Parts: sequence; C-alpha cells; structure tokens
Amino acid sequence: MTESCQGRFAFSTSYEPYSDDPDYIVGNRGFIRDLDLQSAHRVLDLACGVGTLRDLLWEIRPQMTIVGIDISHEALRIARTRQEQGAGSTNGAPAEGCEGGPGPGKTGRRVGWLLAGSADTIPLVESSVDAVVMGHSIHLIEDADKLLSEIRRVLRPGGLFAFNTSFYAGTFAPGTEQLYHNWIKEALSYIGRKDRELRSQGLPGIRRIRGRVPPAFSKGWPSSQDWVQRLDRHGLKQQRQFERTVPLTQYSFEAIGAYAGFASVMLSGYPVEIACEALQSAAGPTMEAAGLDQVPRYWLEIAATRTQ
Repeated sequence: MTESCQGRFAFSTSYEPYSDDPDYIVGNRGFIRDLDLQSAHRVLDLACGVGTLRDLLWEIRPQMTIVGIDISHEALRIARTRQEQGAGSTNGAPAEGCEGGPGPGKTGRRVGWLLAGSADTIPLVESSVDAVVMGHSIHLIEDADKLLSEIRRVLRPGGLFAFNTSFYAGTFAPGTEQLYHNWIKEALSYIGRKDRELRSQGLPGIRRIRGRVPPAFSKGWPSSQDWVQRLDRHGLKQQRQFERTVPLTQYSFEAIGAYAGFASVMLSGYPVEIACEALQSAAGPTMEAAGLDQVPRYWLEIAATRTQ
C-alpha cells in the first residue's frame, strides 16, 4: 500500500524504496556473490520482501529454484510483479517441500515460488532446501531461537544459512552516531512546525499516542559474537563472517524514512504517514548541517552450515 506523502517517496508498507537504492543493491550483490552456493539448487529466501536477494541469486545461478517467504502480502505482490517482468522468470512449479501456493506453470529457466508466511514458522518440510538466506530482516524477528530452530529444520545436513544486517552492536562507523540522533531531532522539529501550522489554521494538530509501538533502541542489538553463539546452540556452525561498508546518502535516508515499519519505530506514537514525511524532510537538512554527502554504515554478514 502506498499513500500520498510529501517527500521523494510515497509512504510505503514494504521496503521497496530502499530496496531500489543503488548502494543497497551493490552491497547485497557483494553479500550474495561471496557465498558458496555452487551446490545449492533449492534456496529459501526467508523474509524475502520485494525479491532483492532472489534477483541477485538468479544473477549468479539462474537455474536455482528459489522459494520466497514473507509475512507482507504487499511485498509479495511487488516481488511477484518483478518476477513476472523479469527475463525468463516464472512462478513455476513448487519447490520440493512447499505446502501451498499457485499451481505449476514453468515457462523459463528461472523457477521461483512465493508464499505468505512467518519466518519463524516456515511452511516447508524437513531438510528440503540447500540454503537459506535472509537479507536485512533477522533483526525484525522477535524470537531468534525459534527462527534458528526452524531454519535448521528445513536445511539439509551441510546446507548453508547466511544473513546480513545493519542492526547489530558495531554497525555505526566511529563518529557517525550523532548524525542519526540529529536526523531524529530534525524530524521532530519538522513535526512540531507542521503541528503549529495546522493549529494556526484551526485544524486538529498532530497527536502522539505512546505505547502502540516500542520506541527505537528499547532493546539492545546483539553483537556478532552473540549471533555466532546463538547459531552454534542451534547446530549452525559459522563458516564466514564479514563487515561490509555501505554508504548512506540523502537518497538512502529518504528511502528508509519512507518505510512505515521504520518510521513507526523511530518516531513511535506519531501517525505513521507524518513520521514518514518528517524523516524524509529531515534527511537533507541533517546531511547539509553535517557537511556530508554520504555516511558509511557497516553491514554484518554471517554464513553458517548445518551440522549433522
């Protein structure tokens, strides 16, 4: 769903705006190309969103069968449209282990399957995929232990699990933390100005209702070592760990700000459309005040294999 929003991007309930950021795509392309996927024929793209990782996986191996699962029907709709528009792509027949979805109809080399579902209750049978990938979503799952237990269940022995995230202890390049605080302060100032303007016209102001969404940073982010230990407890042995530096530009901040899921947390309690508008409007002034055209952000990448 998209709605009118004063900003570069429309208010979005999917991650589509930032998924189209060229720097985001380059960073994820590096993540995918550094994985050992030569023996992976059936891949689960978990919390697949609009299909960014799926498309990058097909860049390196078009013959892969990729199952995408996401809880957002809007994201799946976008992913399905992109798949249908892609050269040689198809919804295809279900990968082994799928319990539902559209009927068969394979017409090209690329075989994909999209299912609505929760990442911590995967609708696939045991040992049914060669690899599981999660792109910038693992931090959204409330019960990480349940998630990892499910991932191990659907992976074949020796199969690969890989994820990346920019929400972990250590994600901020030294000296950049203050910029994020300034971004939020500028967004709050924008909301204050808009509230006063509305009231001066005799209109209702902007009401903040706290408690609906936990505020930003209300729980700590795990470190890379925390993730390694948790993976190990679930029979997933780390094979690779890497920190990738990816730039955030004004475009990036605006695209991220357009995402309702992010805006509702960073400016919790405000109407999400207003929060989206404020974050986008604040991006330019914040970058200009800092004298920057981009900010480095670290992405954590971890790959592990299922033990017997």
